[in-house]
Amino acid sequence: MISRLSDGAPVTGSDATGTLLAELTRNGRIPLRLALSRLTAWESLLVQHVLGRGDVEFTATAEPPAPGLVPVTRSPLAGLSLWAPGESPEPSAERLGGLRVPAEVLDAVAEETRVVEDREAADRHEAEELLRTWEKDGELDDRLARLADWVERVESVYLLIGRDVFSKTDAGTNTLTREGLLAKLRESPVADWRPSDRLFVVMAHCLFVSGRSVRFEEFNGRQFSATGVRNFLLDRHAQYCAALDRAPGSPAGLPLLELVRLVRELMHDVDRSRMMRYRRINGLTFVKNERLLDFPLPRDPRTMPELVARHGRSNLGVTPSGDVRADLRAMTLAAAALDADAGGAGDGSALGELLGAIVLSSIVSTDADYGMSSSVRDLSALRGARPGSADGVLALKKGDFFCCCLPHPTRMAGTGDETTPILWRAAQRMMYNRWHFAPGEYDRAEIPEKRHYFFPPQVPDIAEHAEHHHGGHVASRVRYTIRAPGAQVWHPPFTVFGHGYRGSYDIRLVRMEGPPFTTADMVEAVRHCSLVDELWRTLARGLQDGTLRVPPVGGFDRAWYESRGWERLRPYALAVGGPAGAAPA
Repeated sequence: MISRLSDGAPVTGSDATGTLLAELTRNGRIPLRLALSRLTAWESLLVQHVLGRGDVEFTATAEPPAPGLVPVTRSPLAGLSLWAPGESPEPSAERLGGLRVPAEVLDAVAEETRVVEDREAADRHEAEELLRTWEKDGELDDRLARLADWVERVESVYLLIGRDVFSKTDAGTNTLTREGLLAKLRESPVADWRPSDRLFVVMAHCLFVSGRSVRFEEFNGRQFSATGVRNFLLDRHAQYCAALDRAPGSPAGLPLLELVRLVRELMHDVDRSRMMRYRRINGLTFVKNERLLDFPLPRDPRTMPELVARHGRSNLGVTPSGDVRADLRAMTLAAAALDADAGGAGDGSALGELLGAIVLSSIVSTDADYGMSSSVRDLSALRGARPGSADGVLALKKGDFFCCCLPHPTRMAGTGDETTPILWRAAQRMMYNRWHFAPGEYDRAEIPEKRHYFFPPQVPDIAEHAEHHHGGHVASRVRYTIRAPGAQVWHPPFTVFGHGYRGSYDIRLVRMEGPPFTTADMVEAVRHCSLVDELWRTLARGLQDGTLRVPPVGGFDRAWYESRGWERLRPYALAVGGPAGAAPA
């Protein structure tokens, strides 16, 4: 890291550029491609030119660098920054020293930067025209109000336009709403806005139309530019057409808003194709990039996972028939009947045990340290005053949700007395998240202004370095994660009492240490989430048509975790016993 050189002699050649590379990538934890995308065009090109050169020198000094040096600074918001010779660094930035670069390299970087900036100016022209049209037609204030609301519906926004930061993050920086940037824009004419403000407003709207505000996260920790957004949309268009085996046509010449709408339409078609959308997350930068995985439908388990099958045979009296969903329905009906006969959930419930069997199977099959599934405790609580109304959901509190969070039968032996706090803290966070997601599939007009919520997750994701910037993840030692939400986008929404939901249940898996999860692990999580999906759909159908009594799911509260309730689950005993813990076929 550069900071370790602050009191040393000048560093030259590969040592100097290696130090720069280590600082940019956080010692390899951020891919170089991603690290460069955070820099301005001039900075990025400079780094690419100097890496590996032997005639570059880094001089660490607390004093302002001498003429001809490239100042190097670090700040909490912008991270590492490089400044052109003669350019004044931000006063609040920590000065790390200067980079002495050959003059011919600086010339080459200036020439290449000019090409990039000319392309960006051309792409910004269309955005400027759109903004002027919105202002002329009296639409701008409404669009700004909607943009401010969209920003609140996503976990993290952290975009860079040149040296300007547009943020709302868990790291404590919030220039968009808490510091009032969007509110100030509503009070001033467009002519008084910074160029970066004008670009942000237009391009954020375009991203939302292309796939809701989670699209903002594609640019987290990166430069947000007109060229970058258009290239992003063209890449998505090409990938979606390839997934659908369609001719891509000539999208490059399409007007921006037309390209945006086309990408949105193709996205829904892709969700019913052989390619599965998922997101890869880097917790250090907040970036969440969409990827496609060749994973043909139906994406259910090919056979019932052995641990779930053994629990069904031994404890629910269900002999597998070979039809996985039919067998899971039979197990769900048997468990619901046992709970109804018991007259109350008490410490636990047969439905909770069945869900626990699915969760444990997903944990063992992916070699996770622990895993979980969360949802509403009492399904009947979703009933509103009229079919499809939001009042039932809006009346729910955090305690109306539960999280079945279970440890691997052996992998957490080393956590000792910390096991219970780790699991309970994770469960509480998921109960809060579930409450936070619950209204996310209703029209905005149906949700009170002061009721905060997020758009629920819709596609699976894999995350690395998730413990950074997130106190809850630190407390529960969350480093590597998988999330497989339901109802899955290749199925209809989970519909109960006249309303369809996404992100209302899931499978989540955690590793506290490496190695990171792989896409093969994510496939297992998705297949297990299909079983969770069938469980909740079976309960919803029986509840709505009056053929099934569905008591609230019992257990999974503080007392349950503090008494190590997972050890009383019969599927846990099966998993500890040996063969049932084998990975599913």
